[in-house]
Amino acid sequence: MNPMITKTTRIVLMTCTALMLVAGAAIAEPEITWIGPEYPTDLNADGTVIVGNRGDGTYDVFRWTEETGVVELGQSTAQTVGGGAGTPDVSDDGLHVSATVCDADTLYRTQGIWTKGVGWKFAIPPIPPTGGVLDNSVASCWGLSGDGSTVCGFFWRPDYGLTTGSAHANTWNQNDSTFVHLPTPIRNCRANDTNVDGTIAVGWAENDFGTWYPGIWEEGTFTYLTDRSAGCEAEGISIDEQIVYGCSLDTLTNIRNAAIWTRDGSGGWDQQLLGALPGTFPYDGYVTCNDITEDNSLIVGYNGFDRYTHTAFVWTLEEGMMSAEAYFTDRGLTLPAGYEFASLTGVSHDGNVFAGFAWETTSYPYTPHGFLIRMDTVASAPEAPAHRGLALETNYPNPF
Repeated sequence: MNPMITKTTRIVLMTCTALMLVAGAAIAEPEITWIGPEYPTDLNADGTVIVGNRGDGTYDVFRWTEETGVVELGQSTAQTVGGGAGTPDVSDDGLHVSATVCDADTLYRTQGIWTKGVGWKFAIPPIPPTGGVLDNSVASCWGLSGDGSTVCGFFWRPDYGLTTGSAHANTWNQNDSTFVHLPTPIRNCRANDTNVDGTIAVGWAENDFGTWYPGIWEEGTFTYLTDRSAGCEAEGISIDEQIVYGCSLDTLTNIRNAAIWTRDGSGGWDQQLLGALPGTFPYDGYVTCNDITEDNSLIVGYNGFDRYTHTAFVWTLEEGMMSAEAYFTDRGLTLPAGYEFASLTGVSHDGNVFAGFAWETTSYPYTPHGFLIRMDTVASAPEAPAHRGLALETNYPNPF
């Protein structure tokens, strides 16, 4: 396979006010860089590295920088199972990438960490006790520690717990090859993210009826963050380890809201529902947080209005929840005609850089366009908005 590397196209979009120069000085203006028909899933600390899945139907893992463009990292699962799994993540320094990939012999899907200048290391083999191959897979990767040492996700237990096998949460440290079975109930569970050094993990675990509950693994124990079910989960943990963010049920509206849990000072967690955008339907609506800034003042995420329509949101301490369109428009940036926000998947530690993807809505199939938005770019002159037409051979993929 010889994929074409998509060149970045910059579009500087501004309001009439932003066109004015003050005393001949350049004005800071938001800037959007299109990275191609991709699904970005994570952004590093300073906003210079994006990782994610290719949007060409293969879902191959990619790493993007402004210097290199989109670069595939290899070990694609397409030749083994015909698709991808899990969400690629990047370390704070941008040098390590985690993903669900094929093992070295391309026999099955496993958890891996790619390191710049080194290549891939794999959590499995060896297959852990009670583990095994199920549907051409031994494990799936869903998160990476900030220091790049530890992946998290789940491994398959084909003959354990349930008649059809079960998924069990785990972490794996590439430095000492430590594989940890995270202690949880016997049913399915998954770790979605870890803290900076990989010693704390968050995710979900099922109850006896197979419903997901958000939870945290810390100091050798598992704690449910809420008693509200409806298929909710924890997606990540703040840098200071004081906030877990994700999704929880609003029992008054029956909408799964964006939510955070903060430490209560006595070993427990207090839940705060961040809400859902207007028009989100009860029962079908699903709103979740994807990333948080270092000072915990801004959160980005995904708002599913129902099973078919969705957009991105930004939540801030000052303004609460708003659509990404409203947030960026207020700051002088709008998408070109024919595009709409789909999801924001990453934000830099300082809150000045955002990653996500938009849909091109003018023709079917609705092509995804990965982007990077910088809020503090200095420009001396505006550039005209450009519309890029990109085609896919596959049909409306939605890995999220």
